[in-house]
Amino acid sequence: MNPFKRLLALAALTLPLIALPSAQAEAKSGPVPALRPGGQWFNSKPLTLEQLRGKVVLVNLWVYSCVNCHNSLPTLKAWYAKYAAQGLEIVGVHTPEFESDKDPTSVKADLLENNVTWPVVQDNASQTWRAFDNQFWPAFYFVDRKGNVRAFHAGEISSRFPGAIPGLEAQIKALLAEKP
Repeated sequence: MNPFKRLLALAALTLPLIALPSAQAEAKSGPVPALRPGGQWFNSKPLTLEQLRGKVVLVNLWVYSCVNCHNSLPTLKAWYAKYAAQGLEIVGVHTPEFESDKDPTSVKADLLENNVTWPVVQDNASQTWRAFDNQFWPAFYFVDRKGNVRAFHAGEISSRFPGAIPGLEAQIKALLAEKP
């Protein structure tokens, strides 16, 4: 492989680890936008983020046809198992990239196949995606007990890119340690 192609391949592998410029990260902080469901809820009755005040919420914008989203599931499952009893709630926002991603039967089958147990809502019209001013699959918004986005991560969180996991898990622990 020529050096330029090797560099491009390396950049593609490391892209999820590149931090956003501080201005972009700051734009992601502040009061969490409301969920604007455009489809079915799975694993839960319909929820609002206001109903989850008092909990630390990890809002995950994803789509089942995304490899990086799937690669993040083991980390999310581990965090949910470890921290749900302490007040962590994960809310998946399934925002389709393609028309075929909108079928609720396919979303449900994927959730069952991957043993996803946290609440997931379809965002078929991308209204929540736009409310969060999101641009990434997957994207993770860490929301404190008062309803403020305190941290943001774009890209896969998995053993393929282990550098992000300790920092993000530390963020969860810090938010859980704060008083409601």
